[in-house]
Amino acid sequence: MEPEVILEGNYSTFGDTEIIAGMSIPPFSNTTQINFTVSELEKLAIDRIRIVVDWRNREPEEGNYYWDPMDERMNAAEDNGLSVLLTIASVCPDWAVLPLNDDNACLFDEDAFDLFVDTLLLRYPGIDKIQFGNEWEAGTEEGTTYTNETSVRKFVDYTNILYNSVRELSPETNVVLGGLTRTFPIVEYYLNEGLYPDLSEIDLKKSVTIEDMNSRLDRLKTNYDSKNIKQNIDYVFENARYDMIDIHLYDDPENWADYLSVLPKDKPIIVSEFGGPNSEFENTDPDYHAERMEDYIDAIEALPIIEAYYFKLVESPASYHQDSGLFFGNLGMKPARNAFANRLSPRE
Repeated sequence: MEPEVILEGNYSTFGDTEIIAGMSIPPFSNTTQINFTVSELEKLAIDRIRIVVDWRNREPEEGNYYWDPMDERMNAAEDNGLSVLLTIASVCPDWAVLPLNDDNACLFDEDAFDLFVDTLLLRYPGIDKIQFGNEWEAGTEEGTTYTNETSVRKFVDYTNILYNSVRELSPETNVVLGGLTRTFPIVEYYLNEGLYPDLSEIDLKKSVTIEDMNSRLDRLKTNYDSKNIKQNIDYVFENARYDMIDIHLYDDPENWADYLSVLPKDKPIIVSEFGGPNSEFENTDPDYHAERMEDYIDAIEALPIIEAYYFKLVESPASYHQDSGLFFGNLGMKPARNAFANRLSPRE
């Protein structure tokens, strides 16, 4: 195995750009995981991470909080100089839930959420960035399908509750909207014009063809149109209060610049997840992954963004992009790890 590349610096940017590198949702749930992650991020001179807080686990009974696991994570981040982008998962404890809509979005009592957010911000005053929800327009995870009119309006309400609390209790914290998937940009930039994004650089699995991929995109557009995704997203852009926009970028870096071109131009953009390969239809050989890493970072360096968080540090079968980790599940280093490290520029 090749020697591990070690960088020395306080933080890293991608190449000669000012785009700061971060790590999205690394192992950070217990002492062993935290120690591994902190050690590896120090070697990469990465000073920021994205982690998730689940309201269900922190307030399982109304007014009775259980902060110990979150305290360990947040204290570890602070003690090791790690800036935190905190994602509040769009789920709630049973006692706060409202009846489901037909899109199965998690809807909940707004006063209860407001109190939870206030308690969170007062307990952890040093949060750098915070957001409500993850891939909210696509429904890729539990509770995230904010697609009908009622749910979209509720999503905006929840985001604005967060924004107002932040402005009052933690004014140095930036509120991040998102993260959006590529669904909206793919349809708006390509499919509405009768075109398909260029997927020719992806090494597809032997059982998958470009025609198969285009058929997937056709189904995506049908779903997009049937749920009025464009109308919903426009409503959120116009009515939600936020400081930054977040988008997730995977698989086809050749098209990432096109995807960003349809986003609003009046807010800074961050990428809280990027990477690949796609475990469902793409070659996941470790050497191919390392080769593809060059393309991912080439694309990141050319984007009009301020930060980009790689997904993820260690492989996880629980993730859709389960083969994108820089380390195998047994913590063996993958070639992609050094390919990633070699594209970072440590800064003091």
